[in-house]
Formats: sequence, C-alpha cells, structure tokens
Amino acid sequence: MTDISKWAFKNRNLVYFFIAVLIAGGAWSCYEMSKLEDPEIKVKTAMIVTTYPGASAHQVELEVTDVLEKSIRNMGGIDYIESYSYNDLSLIQVELLTTVKDDDVEQYWDLLRRKVEDVRNTLPAGASAPIVKDDFGNVYGMFYALTGDGLSDRELSDYAELIKRELAVLKGIERVELYGKRPECINISLLQDRMANLGVKPAEVLATLNGQNQTTYTGYYENGDNRIRVTVNNKFQTVEDIGNMLIQGHDDDQLRLRDIARIEKDYESPTRNEMFYDGERSIGILIAASTGSDIVKVGSAVEKELSQLKDKRLPAGVDYHKVFYQPERVGDSLGTFVINLIESVIIVVFILMLTMGFKSGLIIGISLVVTVFGSFLFLETMDGTMQRVSLAAFVLAMGMLVDNAIVIVDGILVDLKAGKNRMEAMTAIGRQTAMPLLGATLIAIIAFLPIFMSPDTAGVYTRDLFIVLAVSLLLSWVLALTHVPLMAERRLHPEADQNVSGKRVYKGWPYALLRKSLSFGLRHRWSFVLSMVALLGLSAWGYGYMRQGFFPDMVYNQMYMEYKLPEGTNSSRVAHDLEEIEAYLKSRKEITHVTRSVGGTPGRYNLVRSIANPSLSYGELIIDFTSPEELENHMDEIQDYLTAHYPDAYVKMKRYNLMFKKYPIEAQFLGPDPAVLHRLADSARVIMEKSPEIRLITTNWDPQIPVLTVEYDQPAARTLGLSRNDVSMSLLTATSGIPIGSFYQGIHRDNIYLRCLNEKGTPIEDLNNAQVFSSLPSLNGLLNEETMVKLKSGTLSKEELVESLMGSTPLKQISKKVDIRWEDPVIPRYNGQRSQSVQCSPAPGIETEKAWQSIAPLIEQIDLPEGYSLEWQGEKAANNQSMEYLFRNFPFAIILMITILIMLFKDYRKPLIIFCCLPFILVGVVAVMLMTGKTFNFVAIVGTLGLIGMLIKNGIVLMDEITLQLNRGTEPTTALIDSAQSRLRPVMMASLTTILGMIPLLTDSMFGSLAASIMGGLLFGTLITLLFIPVLYALFFHIKQTEA
Repeated sequence: MTDISKWAFKNRNLVYFFIAVLIAGGAWSCYEMSKLEDPEIKVKTAMIVTTYPGASAHQVELEVTDVLEKSIRNMGGIDYIESYSYNDLSLIQVELLTTVKDDDVEQYWDLLRRKVEDVRNTLPAGASAPIVKDDFGNVYGMFYALTGDGLSDRELSDYAELIKRELAVLKGIERVELYGKRPECINISLLQDRMANLGVKPAEVLATLNGQNQTTYTGYYENGDNRIRVTVNNKFQTVEDIGNMLIQGHDDDQLRLRDIARIEKDYESPTRNEMFYDGERSIGILIAASTGSDIVKVGSAVEKELSQLKDKRLPAGVDYHKVFYQPERVGDSLGTFVINLIESVIIVVFILMLTMGFKSGLIIGISLVVTVFGSFLFLETMDGTMQRVSLAAFVLAMGMLVDNAIVIVDGILVDLKAGKNRMEAMTAIGRQTAMPLLGATLIAIIAFLPIFMSPDTAGVYTRDLFIVLAVSLLLSWVLALTHVPLMAERRLHPEADQNVSGKRVYKGWPYALLRKSLSFGLRHRWSFVLSMVALLGLSAWGYGYMRQGFFPDMVYNQMYMEYKLPEGTNSSRVAHDLEEIEAYLKSRKEITHVTRSVGGTPGRYNLVRSIANPSLSYGELIIDFTSPEELENHMDEIQDYLTAHYPDAYVKMKRYNLMFKKYPIEAQFLGPDPAVLHRLADSARVIMEKSPEIRLITTNWDPQIPVLTVEYDQPAARTLGLSRNDVSMSLLTATSGIPIGSFYQGIHRDNIYLRCLNEKGTPIEDLNNAQVFSSLPSLNGLLNEETMVKLKSGTLSKEELVESLMGSTPLKQISKKVDIRWEDPVIPRYNGQRSQSVQCSPAPGIETEKAWQSIAPLIEQIDLPEGYSLEWQGEKAANNQSMEYLFRNFPFAIILMITILIMLFKDYRKPLIIFCCLPFILVGVVAVMLMTGKTFNFVAIVGTLGLIGMLIKNGIVLMDEITLQLNRGTEPTTALIDSAQSRLRPVMMASLTTILGMIPLLTDSMFGSLAASIMGGLLFGTLITLLFIPVLYALFFHIKQTEA
C-alpha cells in the first residue's frame, strides 16, 4: 500500500491547500446550509373523505367505507388502513409502509386516487365524490393567529386572505393555509302563522325561489360585425333583493317574501372550525417552508413582510400573534447545540493538552477543528441539513474524531524518543497503522449502519448520526495520516528517552497499576473470566430495574390539550367547556397564552404532534407556559384538575414527542360483531381501571346515541300526493334548512337556506306538528272523477283547488309515529375489520413501558372467540416496530465487522476474542443508567450500538500491537503486558476524550440518555480492552504463564 504520510510530505503544499479549502468551505457551508429544528421526515399518510347525507354510521360503513377499502387494499405498499364511519361521513386513513421511498410517495397517492375513482360509480347515489387529501406531509412551521379588534368576521377574513396572497409569493414559501374562517349564509325563515293568515303555501315559496339566482344561457345576438352576448339580469344583488321577491301565485295582492319570512345574514351552523387567541376570535395563518430551505431565513422574510403589511395595509386593531414559530425554536436549539459542540471541542483539546503535552494537544486540536469544518463542507454538498441530530452527532463523534490523530501523535512521540530518524519517525507509525486504523474507523461507522438502514420514523430521525459519523470519521483518518505528521514535523521535538537496550520505559502509576492487574489476570485466567461473567450476569439482572422508554418529550414551553366528548354531543357544549378551561388556565400565573380551536386540529404546525380527526365533539387548546420547567412542574396538577371537573370528557394534556401517536397504550380488538367487541373492550377497560400505573382510559367506539325515526305511512301519504322524499325535505326545513342556492356579495359566496319556524318564530320543537309539503304539486287529486265533477259544477273554488295541489299536512297525519331508536354514532375499522380500541396513558412518574407491563399479561389472557384478535397499537407498537427494524439490520453490520477483522488479522480467533468482549458493554451501561436515573430509550440503544464500534476500534489497536510484538519475537506473556502498556495512553486518551466530550450532551432531554450510555459503556469497555483482551488472547492461543 502507498505510504500516505510520505506522500503528504512530498506534496505538502497540496495538503495545505486542501486544508484551506476544508476550513473556508466549511465556514461557508455553516452559513449556507439549510437549518432546521429536527430532520425532515416524510409523513406517508393520506385520508379519503366521503359524505353521505342522511345515512347512519352502519350504512356509511357498508355502502361507502367497505367499498372504498376493498379497492384501496389492492394498491400495495400499504402498512395499514384505518377508517371511521360516522353518521353522514366516511373517513379512511391510509398509511404507507415505512419502506416506501420518499420519492415514490406521490406515485402511490396517484395510484390511490385511481383506486378511489375506479369504484366511484358504485357508491350510492346520495354519496359525494370521495376527496383524497394527501397534504399531511406539510409541516406548517410558522403558525400565527390574526385578530381584529372591532372587525367583523368577514372583514378579518378578508385581511387574512390578503396576508395569505402576499406571503405565498415569498421565496422559500411552499404553502399558506387559513384556519377558523366562519362561512356566512342567508337564512330564509318561514313564519307559519303569517303564511296561514295570508294563504301562502310552502310549495309556492319554493316555486318562487327555484332557480331564481341561477345563471342562465340566453345565447348571442348577431348585429352586423358584432356578436353580442344576451343575458337576463334578475339575480340577487343584496339581501333586500331576496325579501322583495313577489311570491308566485300572489301577484294580485303583491305579497313579497319579506311579508311571510325573516331574511337575515348569519353563520353556517354548526360551525366546523373556530379559533380563538386568548379569548379573542381569530383566524389561523399556517405557513409551510419549501423543502430544503433555511427556515430561519424564511422566517425572517415572513416577519419582515408581516411588519410591512401591518404598517401600510392593515387597519388599526388588526394584529398577528405567534402561536408556534419554528424559526425561533430552530435558532434556540441550534444555538444550544453549537455551544455544546464548542464546549466539547474545548474539553477534548484541554484534556489532550493536559495529558499529552501542549504541542501534541494543539496538533490534535487543530486536526479536530479542520475535521469538523471539512465535514460541514461535505454535508452541504450532499444536501445535508443543520439540525439538532446532525450537531449532536458531531458532539458524539468528538472523542472518536481524535482517536486516529492520538495514535499517530503517540506513535511519532514514541519513535522520536526512541531516537529514530526524524522523517522515519513521522511516517513509520502511519505506515504501520494505516490499515488497522482504517479498519477500526470503518467498524466504528458500521456500528451505526443499522440506524441508517432503519426505514421507520425513529430511524429516519436519527439517520444523520450515521451520515455525520461516516463523513467525519473518514475525514479524520485522512487528516491523521496527512496533516497531523506535517504539523508534528514542525512542532514536536521531544528528548530521547530510552534505556540501554533501546526498549521503551513505561513510567508512572497508571502503567504500574496496569502491569499488576494484568499480571494477576494472566496468573488467574479462569477465575478472572468467571468473575467477569458473574459481573455480566449481575448487570443483566440490574437491566430489569432500569427506566424503560422510547423517545423523550421535547423541551418546549408549550403543550397542547385534547378535549373529546362522545359523538352526538352538541358542539355548543364543547365550545362552552373549552371556554371555561381557557379561563381557568389564564388565571394561572405560569401560563401566558392560550389558543383555542373547536372542531379539529388547526394543522400540522409541528411534526412532533398528533392530528385529530375533524369532529363537532372535539376541541383543543395550545397552551404557552413561562418556561419548560414551569410546564413540567404544573402539567400533572392541571391534568388532575381537568379530569376531576370534566369527568364525562376525555381531556389529555400532551407534550410534543417524536412518536406523535394519539395514545401511549392502545389495546385493539378486531372482529365482526360489535357486541363481542364491546364485551372484550369492557374486559380490558376493567383491567386498566384496576391498575394504579394507568389513567385517562377511553375508547374509540362511542356510546350509542338516540335517533328520531319517523315511521312513514305510505298509504296515507299517497292519498295526499306526498312522497317519502317530500317528508325528508320538509323535515329538513324544520331542522337544518334546505339549501336553495347561493349568491355573491363582491367576492364572497353565501349559501341560502330555507327554514320553517313555528308561530312563536322559533324552531319547531314537536316534529309531529311539522308541515309536510310537496316540492312538485301533485296532480293525483286533480285527475280523480270527484274533483272533475266539482270543477264542472262550480262547487270547487279556486282557493280549494290550490289548497289541494299545494297545501301542507302535519307530519302526524302521514306517519304512524315518531320513535326514538339508539344506534352507533361511529364504526371504527382497521385493515378491513371492525375494531374497538381501549386506550390509556401511564400515571404520573410511570414510564409507558412499565405501565404497559402492568396490564399487558392480564389483557392478553382475555379469552378471544374464534375470528377475533388482539393487537397492540400506540407508542408501544411504534417502539416494537422501531426495535424490529433496528435489529433486523444488525446481523448485516456484524457480518461486515467480522469481515473487516478477518481481513485485518488473517485469523478468526482474534476477531472472536474482540467479539467476546462486546457483551460486557452492558455492565457499564446498566451501572450508569441506574446511577443517573436516565431512561434507557431508543437513543440510548443507538448509543449502545455505537459503543460496539468504539470497543472494537480500541480492540483492533491493542490486537495489532500484540501481533506486532509477537512478530518481533518478544516472549508471549511479556508481549501481552507490553502491548497493553504501549496502547494504554492512546486507548485511554481516545476513551477519555469521548467520555468527557459527552458532558455537554448529558443534560439534553433528547440525547442525554445516549451520552450516559456511551460514557458508562466506554469507561468499562476501556478496562475490558486493556485487561480482558490479553487474558482471552492467552486462553485462545494457549500461552503459558511466565514471569513478565
């Protein structure tokens, strides 16, 4: 192999130019690189929304949801299909497999649309065309609330639209959406007493309004060379125009619509989406930045544009407020991690200077800084982003980045002290260790390969750990063999230090302690091995006492509260309760702002939160605290208050978490019969209620709700010329109102509704008295013989004839009864099967894993009838899936490591010795986790996997030295002890710099457990490297004990 170090000396100007490019390019990349709070994660979820007015939940399930699901399931690439069939509405959520590549997601959504379109014509006549919504992947990182003191809703909406238009054209903006706009409408409320007094029939009103405001085609008039469009202009222009309409059939008495109806502007009822900021009605403005853009720069541009709009185009009283503003959080988060990175560099360089001397430490420190800057340059060219994971990866790698340089500098110092030729001393160590160091570096990288290959959310989130480590470690290897010798040649001039024989002398208490310990271990080999195995067994026992978890909560000063009542609850109750809760929260001194939304989630303004299905019985609050500490201190107190004061509602305070599942623990029963599912779910609920580790128990299948059912009397109705459709339309006027058209006021489109009120001018309370009329006058009465005789004889008056044709009839005359029945308001399904889930949360101070373990064995013992099954969903299922993906690729990484080791050593026993040491990493990890109280979660497991590479790397360095000593003819026992002494400083320095470099991460909520696991595991792993490997070597190679 080419002597890289010697090549560097021959081309030192080229090397210096390369270093200058790395530093300058790295500095430029730090400024230009896209900055985010967290890595970008593609949300692979779509929703199909279909309305079916008048249908029950069971009808929607069988006639709409089931038809669509059967077609969708054939498209492939689907992880699961979850659906909810409500009264009048079908919601189907499709989740793609995490293995689907991000670039292929849009193709899958196109296929989904085709599958939906294929069965569109098979849906019932009353169902709307299904709408496929695939914009869940948009994260609106900037969320504002627009308020307007003294402005009407429409005026505020107009200003919100203005802001939306202006922001949408800014560079770096991908999408702008509004939330909380209340659509206005025109209500025509017929007054039954006035209509009776004036002799006006409902059908006459319908005939008057029918088509009145429709655009009609009247053709073109040819006049010479001109072709002129002809139009009939009698459309509504104002609300007064509607009231001034002459009622058909009453031309003589000039009766107008305003004489028998109240015509007024109002808001669509019920309102689907409402939003309030600190109690003031507002409109949400959600802004999504383009993929790959710098959110900090985009945020600055948005702020500048909003400020200009407020100064120049928005009236006094209109103001905007930040609800969630990611650019600030990105700046704070990156600022913290940059400080952590700088602290880590300072700690590592200081330790190196302290232990290896000022000049040696300075050389390695310069190499470290160049490596970091150079890594940023390479990441920028690879379209990398700067976010907390990539910066944490640098802190994690800090100790490893100096490993190669430490070995080279230590080797140079040893050779110089041994009196070698100066140029030979600069290049010999590189020639000797280049391949072992490369192998060790590759193995350290490969240890994180399972993370890179894991396709799930957790794997994608932590993927940058592998990318940053791979780039930086390989660069550190190159610089250690090129730049470090060049600096050493200029700066290092140690005095020769050797004995008469030329053998290196190891002075100091660390070497003496190592010699004594290793000599003892070699004399009592099996006792030493058995002691280590016993220690490993003790650690395995201690593992069960560690706190278990998945992903930690984000450290924000903001959280959100979900509020859910059973389906069928009046939306006014939800609005009232949320207003009460907001007043309570605002009375607390630690809470600064509360944003309230009714009917759904305003939008995915943050990747790490769950999104609720739209529902009139749902609402949520976004709550800002004075600090993250105040949030954590008072969260459980507020939760207990809300649970006690709103016992019939599901109220959950939720912190932002990467695993944005709706529920931490969810037991899902699948099967065909709702009654059996209810029984199974009730059994699980009883188990949960008995567990002290569990709270906030709920289910996704709401209780049955009452339904007023009219028993239609067909014979009686037919004699009066009334159809079942007439009954339905007439009842609609007594309830929600018949949509009869729309008209525009400027750019605003208002729907028009026709309703009937009782003699008091209020909605009809007793449906039996509701008047039923035909929208098309019946000729049945006109064509019978009796009527014809009366007409001929003149005994039937005009008024009586009109009454028989266009009159109305009380509902009770054409129905047998109005009965109350009970039915399910929602039918949940999962992958085509009916399902019922029982969900819960862990009690305060209890980890999700421990809470799950307290109930899982009992729930899994519930006797399931044939055709029924139990599945675990929620955070627990996500955790299991992440672990499965992570460890699925682990064997591949192990095979690569073994391959590299065999290639390095040309032997299978030496790799086997190193791998025998790996389980003992657990000893240090368990000890530190128990001492610090950290949670052993996903990132801690990632850190533990990284330890494997670090330990193997140290093992390679030691094993290479043992091989070198034995090849020189050194007595075997002496070779083992001398090799351990020779590699004590580089191994200890590499471990010490990694351990101490982790200190800045130790207090981080996300990566604190990772830092703790590495610090503990590496500390004990270093002792394993220096003591256990020589002992195992002696056993594997049958080295006889001699006095060293």
